[in-house]
Order: sequence, then C-alpha cells, then structure tokens
Amino acid sequence: MAGAVAAALEDHGTLIAEAGTGTGKTFAYLVPALLSGKRVIVSTGTRALQDQLYRKDLPVICAALGSPAKLALLKGRSNYLCDYRLEAAEAAGRFRSREQAAEFARIRHWAAMTRHGDIAEVIDVAEDSPVWPLVTSTADNCLGAECPRLADCKVVQARREAQDADLLVVNHHLFFADMAIREEGYAELLPGADAVIFDEAHQLPEVASSFFGLTLSSRQLVELARDTMIEQGRDARDFPDLAERAAQFEDRVTGLRQALGDEGRRAPWSEVGESAPVIDAIAAITLALSRLLEALKEAAPRGKGLENCHARAVELAQRFAQLTQPPGDEAVHWFETYARSFQIAQTPLDIAATFRGRMAMYQAAWVFTSASTSESRSTTLRNGKVAAAASAMTVFA
Repeated sequence: MAGAVAAALEDHGTLIAEAGTGTGKTFAYLVPALLSGKRVIVSTGTRALQDQLYRKDLPVICAALGSPAKLALLKGRSNYLCDYRLEAAEAAGRFRSREQAAEFARIRHWAAMTRHGDIAEVIDVAEDSPVWPLVTSTADNCLGAECPRLADCKVVQARREAQDADLLVVNHHLFFADMAIREEGYAELLPGADAVIFDEAHQLPEVASSFFGLTLSSRQLVELARDTMIEQGRDARDFPDLAERAAQFEDRVTGLRQALGDEGRRAPWSEVGESAPVIDAIAAITLALSRLLEALKEAAPRGKGLENCHARAVELAQRFAQLTQPPGDEAVHWFETYARSFQIAQTPLDIAATFRGRMAMYQAAWVFTSASTSESRSTTLRNGKVAAAASAMTVFA
C-alpha cells in the first residue's frame, strides 16, 4: 500500500486502497506522504482519529524518518475559543443553572492561559455542555474581518499555521466546508495542496452530500435566538422587546421539535410535512421569525453582533422557507430528530459528478482509503430513495 500511495503522489494520480483495521494503513500513507516533499492534506472521519494522527502517529514516524516536515492540526471553527463571544457571554451572565455558571468559570480560567484555544484541552467540561456554543463561533455567527478581537482570533491563528504546514491534518466536515462554502475572510486550504489523502473514506458520500445539499438544524435557530439575547444585553439594553421576541422564537422552535415526534427518527419529510401539528408549528416559527427580523433590522445599527444576527435571521428565514416546501426531483427531502433537536435537509441523489468536477479543479493526487471502501455508509429512507451516494467506489473512482 505504501508503494501504491507513493506512486499516486508522484504521478498526481487517484488511488483507492482498502486495508483492514489494525493493519497499519495510517503508516502506509503517512510515510510516503512525509517522504514525498509535497504539501499534503490528510482528512479523517473523526476528530478522535485527527488527534491520534497528529499527537501519536506523526511524531513517531517523523522521529523514525528524521523528517523536518512542518505539521499542523486544523479543526472546524466551533472547536476553538472565541474571545469575542466569551466576553459577550460573561457580560450577559445568562446561565441556566449553577452548573453552567461553574463550567463557564472553568472555561474563563483556561481561556487566560491557552495558546491554541482548542476546546479539547478542557477536560473538566463535557464536550456537549451547552456552555460551549456560548464561547465558540460557527460560520453563521462569526463576525469575520469585522470582529473587534480579530487580532487574537484562535481560528485565524490555526489557519495561518495550516497554510505554512507541509502536512495538514483535517477532518471530512472541515474539508468539504472549505471546498463547498469557501468561508469569506479566510484563506482557502485546497489550492496549495499537492495531494489529498482521505482516511475513513467510506464516510465521504454522506458527508459530501450534506455540504452539496441544503440543511438546517434547530441548533442554528436556537443559537440565533440566544445570540440575539446576548447582543441585546450588550448593545441594546433599552430595547427589551428584542429579547422577548428572541425568547418567543426559541419557544416556537421547541414547538416544532415536539411536533416532529419521537427522537432518533430519520424519515422522508413527506411523512410529517402535511400533518396539522407540523403545519401549525411551521406557521408559528415563520411568524415569530418575521417579528424577530423586524426588531433586529431596527437594532442592527447598534453593534456588529446585532448586525450579524440580523444577517443570519434573513438567511435562516429563506432557508427555513425553502426546506419546508417540496424539493425538486433530484433531491431527497428528509428530517432527523434527536432528544432536544432536529434537522431538515434536501440531499442530492447523486453527488458524484459534482465532486469529480471539484477534484478536476486541482492538480493534486487523491488517495482514498478505509477498512471498507466498497460499502459506504449510505442511508436508505423509507420511501426507498437513498440520501447519500450508494458507493464510495462509484463516487470517487
């Protein structure tokens, strides 16, 4: 496998390699990648494998080879502390329990000492703590170049290190966000890469489909409401109606979650879209979001945070309206419910041509490897349609 990877890197070719768990395939692609002298992006399916490669495997291999390669680890922006949002959350002081207040205090203490701002460094606050969204940013709520704390931005620092690296470790979600979205205000990763290696490649069809399709999660809607309340307390204290409308909007989002039924369900939207409780919940969200938009439009000039909330509300209103209407024939319209949240999506039936077109834009080698490349994690819905491409071989060969 190492020989095949080396040949693909040398020839700017495409390779699909299957190797069982525990056979050492990470060494089989990392060794030729480091010896090639090329700039290589390694993309993994999980953050756990990211950390394993960067913190365990790569140091061992670099030491054995005597390699001087510059290494970097880059995660999605929500994995990094946002100083602006940390300060806003502290100023608002709106925590829903003493436990959350205590977790925030621990995060505040860590924030004064951290260099990289990777939230994985904080071992005494759970990964799913509701405090983390208050002190990290997403593509939706990041202020970008207009952020007053841009000079200290941990995401910018991490991306700068990534641009200078000879071998960069990312994950599939970040890779496709960079390929599909091209986040404004940040340098692109792909144009400078000579080779891209995907580990756990069987996950690619499902991940790629989510980025080339259209999705909306209740978390995005709830975060808009909560960010609005924080920014109102920061820059518009004399406008309490704004916070009230945001709170009402959050309640309406909860109402739709309840209308969608049991948790752990993934099914076609047609199964619920015409039911009376869901129709009523959609109407309630639409009205509440419209009222919130009116207030945010008035408040937006008072601060960058409120201006960002207004822009997000406009975009989310458009996306919500689109996702609650029937899609075209080339997409699957589905939803998924969790304990307290949901997502709605329109996923292309076939993303092979789209991804091949993106691959052709870059003069790079492409290596796909997994313990099982012949069976991707496609998801069949009850109407028999497939939400992700059926085979990684078909999509990427």
